[in-house]
Amino acid sequence: MTDLALTALEIAAVRAPLEHAALLPAKVYSDPGIFRLERERLFPAGWLPVCHLSDLNTPGSYIARHLIGEPVVAIRDRGGDIRVLSNVCRHRNTALVSGQGSCTGNRIICPYHGWTYGLDGQLLAAPFMDDIEDFVRRDIRLPQLRHDIWHGFVFVNLDGGAPPLGEMLADLEPLIAPYRFEDMQRFELKRTRVQWNWKISLENFSEAYHQPWVHPATAEKDFPARKAEYFDTNNAYSLFRLHQGNGEIFPLFAEPVPGIADAYRRFVTVCNIYPYFHSLTDAATPLVLDFNIFDENEHEMVWSLLVPQGTGDDPALDEKLSGFRAFIEPIMTEDVTICSGIAQGVQSRFTAQGRVSRMEKAIHQFHNWWLDRMLAPVA
Repeated sequence: MTDLALTALEIAAVRAPLEHAALLPAKVYSDPGIFRLERERLFPAGWLPVCHLSDLNTPGSYIARHLIGEPVVAIRDRGGDIRVLSNVCRHRNTALVSGQGSCTGNRIICPYHGWTYGLDGQLLAAPFMDDIEDFVRRDIRLPQLRHDIWHGFVFVNLDGGAPPLGEMLADLEPLIAPYRFEDMQRFELKRTRVQWNWKISLENFSEAYHQPWVHPATAEKDFPARKAEYFDTNNAYSLFRLHQGNGEIFPLFAEPVPGIADAYRRFVTVCNIYPYFHSLTDAATPLVLDFNIFDENEHEMVWSLLVPQGTGDDPALDEKLSGFRAFIEPIMTEDVTICSGIAQGVQSRFTAQGRVSRMEKAIHQFHNWWLDRMLAPVA
C-alpha cells in the first residue's frame, strides 16, 4: 500500500499493457488527500502553461495566474524578454497584480504599501523604510521562476527541476510544428467553471471513444471515432488524430496556416502536454484549453482560439467566428453534460476499475505518467 491508498493490485492493473490494462480507481478523482499529494508531487514538478506570447505584446505587459495555489505573473521586461515572477510582495505577502494589463511606468507597485519593483523583480522603492536597520533594498527581489517557451506558449516549472521542455517534447515537434502556434494571437473564446476533478475533463478530451454516444450529430458526423489514430509517445505527452470520414479535405472556418501541407487538411490533431495543456487543431483554427484548478472537485476550463497575428483585436472578429462557434459550442455543451455524470459516479462506494479500450490509449498513457509522478512509499 502506498500513501495514495492504492493497492499493489490496483497499480499493477494500470501498469499492464494496453490490451490487459485497467483505469485508475475512482478515488483519484474525488479524494482530497490525493489532490493534496498532486499539489506536492505532480504540479510543481511539471511544466504548467501560463500564457501565450501574444498576451505580452509590449514591455510592461503582464498576465497574472494562480497556478494550483501559487500566484505567479508572466511579464515582458524593458528589453523585451519574458520573465515569470512570484506575484507576492516581499513585505506583507500581498498579490501584486491581477488579471491582465500593463505596468504603469514599467514598475510593479504593491497596492498595499507601495513597495515598488522593476520588471526584473528587483525592489526599487520601499516607503518609510530608510530608517530601518539592516534593511538593504538591493538585496530584495521577487523570486524569478524557471520558464520555457514552446511554440509561442509560456510554461513555468515551479520546483525548477523538470527536464528542459524542448527536450521532453522533441518527438512531438514534427507533428505540431506545421501549425505554427508561435505566429498566432490568442483570442479567449469561452470560460466554464465546473464541479468535478480536473482529470475528468482532460481525459474526456483525450479519446474519441465517446463520440458516437455523446456527439452523434456533431463531432462524430464529420470525424468518426473508428477513424481515430492514436500515437505511441515518450510519456511526456499524448497525441491522436481525428480523420475526416472519407479521408477528404474538409472545409475550414478560416484561411489555412501559410504553407501547411494539404495532408493536414484531412485530420484534426489532439494533443496533451502533461499535466494539463490541451490543444485541438485543424489546419486553420488551433483551439487551446487551459485550466484554473481550485481543488479536487472544482476547476475552470478556459478555451482560447489562436488567430492570425493582428486580428485578435478586430471588433468584428467575434462575428467572423460565428460559424466556428456554431460548430464547437454544442460539442462543448455535450462534454460538460457527460462529465457531470462522471462527477456523480466517482463518488459512489460501488465503483470498480474499468477496463481500457484501445481507443483510450491516450488515457492509458496519462494514467501511467500520473503514477510515475505520484507514487512514493509510505514513510
